[in-house]
Amino acid sequence: MRFSVRVFPDKENTLHFTLGIENLSQKAQQLFISSFLNPFLRHDLFEGAENRWFREVRLIQPAIGGSDLGSFMIKANEDLSRTESVSNIAAILRLVTLYGNSRIISHEETASRYEYVGGIMNNLSYPYPLYSGHLPVKKTPCAFTETGAAGDIIHFGIGPGSMARYDIEFKYKTHCVDEKDAELLFAKPFLPAERDNLLASLENESIQVSNTLAIEFAGESKGPVESGVLNSFFYHLMKQVKFCSLIKGYVQLSPLSMIGIRDVFQALEAYMFWEPSAARRKMLEALNFVLEDGRCPRQYTLPVKKGAPAHMDLRPFIDQGSWVISAVSTYLKLTGDMGFLNESCGYCRADEEKGVGACSGICDSVLDHLIRIMDYLLKNRDFGHTGLIRALYGDWNDALDGLGVSNEQGVAYGTGVSVMASLHVYQNLAEIIGIIEKAKNELQLSDHILAKIPQYSEARDVLETNILKYAVVKGPDAEKRIVHGWGDKRSYLVGGFCDPDGRSRYSLTSNAFWVLSGIYEKSTEMKNEILKAFNQLDSKYGFRTFEPYFPSNCPGVGRIPKLPRGTAENGAVYIHASTFAVMALFKMGLAKEAWNQIFKLLPVTHHKISCSPYVMPNSYGYNDELNIDGESMSDWQTGSSNVLFKIFIRFVLGIEPDHDHLMIQPANWYPFEEFRVNIKIRSCLLRLHYKKSGVGNRKFYINGRIHEGKYNQHMKTEYIQIPWNQLNMRTYDILTED
Repeated sequence: MRFSVRVFPDKENTLHFTLGIENLSQKAQQLFISSFLNPFLRHDLFEGAENRWFREVRLIQPAIGGSDLGSFMIKANEDLSRTESVSNIAAILRLVTLYGNSRIISHEETASRYEYVGGIMNNLSYPYPLYSGHLPVKKTPCAFTETGAAGDIIHFGIGPGSMARYDIEFKYKTHCVDEKDAELLFAKPFLPAERDNLLASLENESIQVSNTLAIEFAGESKGPVESGVLNSFFYHLMKQVKFCSLIKGYVQLSPLSMIGIRDVFQALEAYMFWEPSAARRKMLEALNFVLEDGRCPRQYTLPVKKGAPAHMDLRPFIDQGSWVISAVSTYLKLTGDMGFLNESCGYCRADEEKGVGACSGICDSVLDHLIRIMDYLLKNRDFGHTGLIRALYGDWNDALDGLGVSNEQGVAYGTGVSVMASLHVYQNLAEIIGIIEKAKNELQLSDHILAKIPQYSEARDVLETNILKYAVVKGPDAEKRIVHGWGDKRSYLVGGFCDPDGRSRYSLTSNAFWVLSGIYEKSTEMKNEILKAFNQLDSKYGFRTFEPYFPSNCPGVGRIPKLPRGTAENGAVYIHASTFAVMALFKMGLAKEAWNQIFKLLPVTHHKISCSPYVMPNSYGYNDELNIDGESMSDWQTGSSNVLFKIFIRFVLGIEPDHDHLMIQPANWYPFEEFRVNIKIRSCLLRLHYKKSGVGNRKFYINGRIHEGKYNQHMKTEYIQIPWNQLNMRTYDILTED
């Protein structure tokens, strides 16, 4: 026998299930199949008493005859507020199609969950009727006293070489006035050919969208991953980035599962390379949750209805707004859509005690939002001491949340600093200056906004001076080290030569962002110190966040010592952080070393994957005492996917958009002999082809004509710049030969 299951949603959010049964033998077979669906039809994650009391499920007998088995109607009440209650109605349509010598022997239905699982104390792990092949009572309808659900058992006779097919449609309508409001749900279901054509159309549309970005590596590999495997992996990586970009919350099994500001904007900065319009919509949605003073909440929920308060994580992790500015800057460079800055967005007013934010009624432009975000970050400098960005509740390393604690009674946050956040704000200042400079030529800007250019330029100069003065410390033998940060009034350092536990420690993200922020270009003498730190942090799975880990009795640094050694941020390969360092290697011209780290991070190079295969996990832990060797906390909703994607686009393939031009800057070393990229940028299709042909010096050809390249001394690679106003053809073929 051969069985197959297919599930897909269509654009109307109808779910289509198909079960195929094929008898490959030379004798007839008898068997039964069963389906069970229990949609809550509420904004709930778990089944509770209200799922039973305010819910009705009934079987609607066949209306069209033949192999139509009848439909289920599910009606659930949901209270959106104390004064607003709505009905949500779903239809489950069922259809059997027979091929050859096949027949339905019998079919049974129930609207009772209890009957299907075998009793009120039973569950789906041992549904008694499936062991007998029959439902005892066949309860329809079902309401109030039992939990309603849709279950069936269908017995078939399948002749030699014959087949049967079972199709289910699940569709719903919310806010129904009465049952007549949902009559269209029970229209004639799709016939098999219609359903197959629908899926083919959706798949073809998906292929057309993905054609805006297609990558292929080719040739013999000098690493542990063959080109074909990497090509397939990259396709799955794109799916993971899209998932993380368009997330609506409720991924973790928690009633208040939220969307992270930093998480979604980092993901969108990758996603926009192939679906910029969808990324644009999501950015506008998220910007409505910025607070009036420019603070971005750490996380937020999408309200059930318009005007309802949004649950928020209002702990002021200082780095949140930085990712917003970076993502918008990339979007504007990539698309040239300066009109985005004029789009109107609202703000939230926070209720710190309740942990919610409500619409404040104030609206202004995206550019105004960016200004408020930038000003909030600058207001939180340690003005009295070092001038760097205060950590407040914490920075990107969430568990390292002790730096901002105040030593003074009654003071919420002290003057503790995050060097990583300071470096990112240094980068943000360049990004927002670039945005305003570009916008003033295309938009009508107020004098207030134009005055920000000299203000931000001065702030950046001061920040640079203070970073160089305070973020680098000296140890024995004049050795230098970039610290991660320090506590209130610089009472202790983290990532220095004597941390609060008395140990000398290396930090990953501060070294990575020293390069990524651009300050490295002003201090190239730090290269050896950065590489020494990377070397100390290296392991069989890649770069660790800290070395050594923080012991459980380490004072002052927050929650991180409570994590076991070698897990998450406490000395594990926290892949998101590791990819930042891989970016830094590329920016320092060390492409071969960067590729070696990529291979360590790819799940396809690991013999054991503890989470979903073929997507980027959260981390690779290592603690021999706890038998942890490569396991991860989680996957899918993690930032490792989007940073790895950006590594491939910006540093491996070398596609780097700027406000005035597009830069093509392939890396100076590859484990493969060639690659091809098709990417739609603005109004043209860019077809980039790289190959090793033994020509010696790198050569660029644009549409068959040789083009003079320039040399990037920091990245140690050649590049070309094409002004956007010269990209006036539909297709550009660019060949890079080494």
